[in-house]
Amino acid sequence: MKLTANKVEAFVDAFPPPDMPVLILIYGPDQGGVRDIGQRLSAAFLGAEPDPLQRVDLNDSDVTGGRLADEAAAIPMFGDKKLVLVRGDGGQVARAAEDYLAAPTQAALVIIETAALRPAAALRKLVENHKLAMALPCFEADARPIAQIMSDQLDAEGFRIEAAALEAAVARLATDRGIMRREIERLVLYKGPRGSAGFSGETALITLDDVDAALGDQSTLTLDSLIDAVALGRVAAADQALARLTAGGQTLQTALGAVRRHFQTLHIATGLIETGTPQAQALSAFRPPLHFRRKPLVENQLRLWSRRKIERALSLLHKSEIDARAMRAAGTRLPEAVAGQILLRIARAAQR
Repeated sequence: MKLTANKVEAFVDAFPPPDMPVLILIYGPDQGGVRDIGQRLSAAFLGAEPDPLQRVDLNDSDVTGGRLADEAAAIPMFGDKKLVLVRGDGGQVARAAEDYLAAPTQAALVIIETAALRPAAALRKLVENHKLAMALPCFEADARPIAQIMSDQLDAEGFRIEAAALEAAVARLATDRGIMRREIERLVLYKGPRGSAGFSGETALITLDDVDAALGDQSTLTLDSLIDAVALGRVAAADQALARLTAGGQTLQTALGAVRRHFQTLHIATGLIETGTPQAQALSAFRPPLHFRRKPLVENQLRLWSRRKIERALSLLHKSEIDARAMRAAGTRLPEAVAGQILLRIARAAQR
């Protein structure tokens, strides 16, 4: 069986369902979302404090020779269920899943986490067409669904969030829903959870200052540093920021998207200035609002970039993102080195 992307959240929230599947496939380009859904399903299935023997993690190379079925059938002595988590989508996973679904263990749940799969992929076709299995697609969300999810979850925790604060938080989270859930936890801990000392109507409001204080971590600062280095033509600084981002586990495809959004706003601001809008007013086009420390940097960027130069940079960024999406759909990724070279190329163009 399969679910459409807009029904996945409801399925996860209500898990386990009455007609419990024995195998769940979670796939898609949003790997943070894939991991997040896998963790939530695992927790809902096993409970808060499971016996360590109730769960086993396998790679795609571990499932040959009937091991998947053997692990699922090995219910621990003091437990009544078993979770088997498989990561990967090699051909052996599809074969192992097919063998397992022919004679599944009813007290077990097999979860398979993998990247994007084409509709014709053997594993996806198997799961979507089997009555005891469920396929959950996980696509990267755009800013509006991310904002709605974040707002809804904060509301469930007893918090309201200002519009500017929500914009700032969403801009930092990009499209990774797994990171988003962890950042919501950080915000709640920073403000103090509902029922804690001092919780009131006033402290239930999350402001832009709260977002800066709770989420202004090093990875965000490094991404801002990369954006500014590229837009100011500081090639060496951009190269250093790229190295820090990759060392911190960030993908350069995320960086490409962040730089593209910044240049789109530069394009809007430049157009406003060319039609007579004062620069200070044009800077208000930036969302989230610019931190006062970044305003002088962006003012310098507006002096460096004409609309035509910005349009050339945006054309290059759009093409790279289209290429990246096509590669994700094919189950591959845009090489990090290629993404880095695109950003450095734009940085060099700033000084021409």
